[in-house]
Amino acid sequence: MRQPSARLIALLAAGCLYAGIGLPVLAATPVLPVAAPVTESPAAQAPDVPVVRTPRPTPRRPTPTPVAVEPLPATRPVSADDIESFTDATVSALMQRDHVLGVTVAVVQGGTPLLIKGYGYDRLMPRRAVDAQTSLFRIGSITKTFTWIAVRQEIEAGRIRLDGPVAAYLPEDIFAKDRRFKPIRMRDLMAHTAGFEDTSLGHLFRLEDGRIESTDTYFRRHAPQRIREPGSFATYSNYGAALAARAAARTAEAKDVPTLMEARIFRPLGLASTTLREPYDPALIHPNAAAEGLPAPMPGGLSDRLSQGFIWDGATFRPQPFDHALPMAGALGASTTAADMARYMSLLLGNGRFDGATLFGPASAQAFRSPLLTMPKGYNGWASGLRMGETAQGLKTYGHTGATLWFNANMILVPERNLGIFIAANTETGDTLTRAYPELLIQHVEGVATPAPRQPVQSYEADRAYFDSLRGAYVSTRRAYGGLEGAVTRLINTVEVDADAQGRLIVSAPDGSSAYVAAAARGFFTPQDVNPLGPQIGNDGLHFLFRPKGGHATAFETTANMARYERVGWFHRPSTLYVLTALMLGSCVLVLMGLSRVGQRDHPTDAQVAATWISYATAAVWILAIALFNSWRQGLTGDPSALFTRWPSGQLQMASWLAVVASLATLFQLGNLYRVYEEANYHADGWALWQKAAHTALNLGWLSYALLLMSWGALTPWG
Repeated sequence: MRQPSARLIALLAAGCLYAGIGLPVLAATPVLPVAAPVTESPAAQAPDVPVVRTPRPTPRRPTPTPVAVEPLPATRPVSADDIESFTDATVSALMQRDHVLGVTVAVVQGGTPLLIKGYGYDRLMPRRAVDAQTSLFRIGSITKTFTWIAVRQEIEAGRIRLDGPVAAYLPEDIFAKDRRFKPIRMRDLMAHTAGFEDTSLGHLFRLEDGRIESTDTYFRRHAPQRIREPGSFATYSNYGAALAARAAARTAEAKDVPTLMEARIFRPLGLASTTLREPYDPALIHPNAAAEGLPAPMPGGLSDRLSQGFIWDGATFRPQPFDHALPMAGALGASTTAADMARYMSLLLGNGRFDGATLFGPASAQAFRSPLLTMPKGYNGWASGLRMGETAQGLKTYGHTGATLWFNANMILVPERNLGIFIAANTETGDTLTRAYPELLIQHVEGVATPAPRQPVQSYEADRAYFDSLRGAYVSTRRAYGGLEGAVTRLINTVEVDADAQGRLIVSAPDGSSAYVAAAARGFFTPQDVNPLGPQIGNDGLHFLFRPKGGHATAFETTANMARYERVGWFHRPSTLYVLTALMLGSCVLVLMGLSRVGQRDHPTDAQVAATWISYATAAVWILAIALFNSWRQGLTGDPSALFTRWPSGQLQMASWLAVVASLATLFQLGNLYRVYEEANYHADGWALWQKAAHTALNLGWLSYALLLMSWGALTPWG
């Protein structure tokens, strides 16, 4: 999940008004044996063959300097000692630089572990070192890969069809058909093309046991809108993956999703330290949640080994509460060890077979290597839910990244080298480390140094029309599409594209700016500097889309293909919001300074007196609304998780209510303009014409600002 930086949060204020014991088994009705995992001897195994990432705010860090990667001779074999030496140096340096308390790593080649090791600490009181064999880390969206295996098992069993409507596999009361759109297929969920908006603030994570909901309750209360036809293009969806997991659990007749994963994947593969269950006190759970089948809590033998999550506050590591995501267990709820992930990666590299267990067959193994979407070469086509990529050396990779509020994780598989890499960090500043380490290790193993920056092939002046057609603001389709959340996520997920004189595209995103140079094909751009430690969007190539008749680019997609970025008009550009907010504040301050009284005659009409005092009050309300939003923003800087766990805050809602009141007052003023323009009576002189015109212009300006806020969704204080 991509999250807002502290710099972005600061911009928000300037630009917007809210600104038991043992593991449970399957349910009483048994799972049909056709889909159950079977065991085979090792000799029967097949040949070896494998982040917006959800909204979480992170502190702003300077653009990092690449870690030096010593190239190895291309013919040098991969050795465990070499992998360990490289990892010790790289991970330790990045942990110190990015203030990460604990990291766990697993590297395998086929079925052989090359490195399973922990670094730092997983708890501070009492202090406990990370043990890669026993320390459980949260892996966020890597959980989805378990779901896709379970779904493929159901497809192999014939109980789910890849192109069948998902609604047929789900209870009607949690997923109703929407006749405005075509039916969503399982294929669409696996390719993230179902067409959902992305909502998460205030409900994706819970920090209190008493607020945990069952999956079905969550789906009824927090289902996102469908905003486009399924199959149009990819927009990453936690909700879609959770739906797929719920469907597989239902067709397999499992009690719940965690139980399904234990029966189908964890126990057959010997992953004794992997679970989708979470630690909670059943006595604190609302009876309705338990009645609807809330999964049993994590056994004490596992919860005692959980790593805590941490944030770095600029001086110390502060432990954080467990970030519950139980209703979305199939999307981002897993906790595991590096040792278990080593076995899991060996299974994926082994075509679904490892250590005598077979979890899926050849058809599914092929599906996990084949894109579901037709994309340009090197762009992620989602191989049945696995993210596809390509190294600088042209090697295809498969895998997934993951994150919760405090944890970051990454799993990369390189089938051509039979290599699997997993890393997880227990501190919210660990995103760059977990994202960069696999790439740096692959460069090291391949014996390739970081390539020199690419140079533009043409200047801006050589093709002004082309570069001008790309310039503008673009907003990610992975966002909410209404209300306060829609306004905030629109601002968070908008990037600016510009071109410089050298012919480089400059993309300014919340986590920094990146430079791109034109590729040989029209509309394609590649990063100028291949730096795994740079801003996240800067590691992806760009592909701009145009209408058939040409003109300005309408959108662009990245090689990661997590969402599409669509061009927005001037009224949805953050810069427009910033400028109009500044003008708004200026006009309000001038009104309160009494500018409207300069040159006023001694005896205005009663209507003009009333209009003056209403203007004073309205200006004060607008300023108070912006001040409250700024106070809310400052709170996010000190506690970034509040954006997710305490949404919407009372301050934010009050700011929006005040903006609504000020907007209504402005409408009232405009509705009573005729009284301001009436002729004065015998005891009044009345305003001069210029004063009447100034009053009219002031309120029209305030109305324009209110309409802008309304178009963004800021005037919806109820959510």
